[in-house]
Amino acid sequence: MKTPRYKPFVDKSVGAALSAIEIYNKPDFKYREETFAILMINAWELLLKAKIVKENKSNLKSIYVLKNKIGKNGNKLATLTPDLNRSGNPKSIGLPKCLSICEPSPINLNPIVKDNIFVLMEIRDTAIHFQHDDHYLSKKVFEIGTASLKNYLNLIVEWFEYDLSIYNFFLMPMTFFHEFEAIKSYSIHSNKDQIENLLKYISAKEKESPSDEKREYNISLQLETKFIKSTSTDSLLVNYSNEPDAIKVNITEEDALKNYPFDYAKLTTALQQRYTDFKVNQKYHKIRKPLRSIKRYCKTRLLDPNNSKSPKKDWYSSEVFKVFDKHYTR
Repeated sequence: MKTPRYKPFVDKSVGAALSAIEIYNKPDFKYREETFAILMINAWELLLKAKIVKENKSNLKSIYVLKNKIGKNGNKLATLTPDLNRSGNPKSIGLPKCLSICEPSPINLNPIVKDNIFVLMEIRDTAIHFQHDDHYLSKKVFEIGTASLKNYLNLIVEWFEYDLSIYNFFLMPMTFFHEFEAIKSYSIHSNKDQIENLLKYISAKEKESPSDEKREYNISLQLETKFIKSTSTDSLLVNYSNEPDAIKVNITEEDALKNYPFDYAKLTTALQQRYTDFKVNQKYHKIRKPLRSIKRYCKTRLLDPNNSKSPKKDWYSSEVFKVFDKHYTR
């Protein structure tokens, strides 16, 4: 089977994102935040281009910069042709153009994702021209970068069903040793003008869309690392272990189902409230039933966990909405 033309863009995008994470997570790297922003922006541009190419039936011209052909007499023709760069290759559209294409239907890119990318672009642009030597800005890059990775992960799964479970797709909590963890407040007057303007821009965007870890997309995610002191030596033995001296941690069936809050009735009600054209009919059941066998979407439990012959009941996670979004109108 022939590889779709958008597939190399997706693969390169993942490579750029993983490189951004790897660089950021290095124990000692002097250009950490700047490099992360540059590589993550590259990952986003490639991902959006892949989506545009996919929506245009693998037509690469959909991401080319096009211009009118010039006739023999020097006049512009209606026919469009790719604009070429200095090496003679077609120029491709930039990230802002990709975002403007992806925002309306049929792609419907979430505006919060767009804002997060624009904030990253501002960080990248400042990084290229000026040095980031502000500890508060480092904290902001960490929070914005974490949100960006979460947004990226959601979209690459939704758009391309790309499995990133084999990777550690997260930023390490650098707050274990970064100075910005100790910052409680700051004065923008102590920063360079460029950093001051950037921090003002980030602050304004965060006020428009405050951090909410329960939401699917965010501009930034506020994270804290806390240590709890204990005089008990037993507290050091909490781990995954069969050792008799280790602390016992019990996880109930209810704890395991926290990520699966919807039974059939609740799911149906939620879908009715979410979509304008949803109906409880054969189409709905045809979409829903295959999801029952996929652990990510559904968990089946015994009504009586202590009785193996007890009747069973299906519980669905919020991940199913991404599937139904493809079939119904919000």
